[in-house]
Amino acid sequence: MSVSEKAPVCRLPSRDDPGCGCKAKSEVAPDGKVVGAAMMSGAAAVACAACCILPFTLPAVMLASLGGVISALDHAHIWVTRGAIGAVVCGWGWLFWQMARSRQKPMRSTVIIMLLATFLTATAASWPLIEPVAFHALGIVKKHAAARD
Repeated sequence: MSVSEKAPVCRLPSRDDPGCGCKAKSEVAPDGKVVGAAMMSGAAAVACAACCILPFTLPAVMLASLGGVISALDHAHIWVTRGAIGAVVCGWGWLFWQMARSRQKPMRSTVIIMLLATFLTATAASWPLIEPVAFHALGIVKKHAAARD
């Protein structure tokens, strides 16, 4: 092969050809490797953006959502506490029924979990008594709604 064969051939433009006589850019099909590399670069850019932005936005979204959940649970405290008391009473009843039916002692882990559930439920039920003392100890002042006439 000679040097002239390797060089691109560019003929003089005709009346229908724009500019020089070389092929227009739109007629050249992109190579599959180029398309694959472009797609991988785009996917990497999206992954990097998600990786870098997520640590900044996730805590704010979580705190905002958690605040709404805590506010909703504060208003539902009495119903949730009653449900927990019912669940613990049913759990103890089921445990005693199983003991009477099988005539065996329950496993130690079962008794420990039931005692922990009882303690946590009793704490939740006594929260109206604990709340003022805990808030005062932490220096938190809870404003009460003004009495309506």
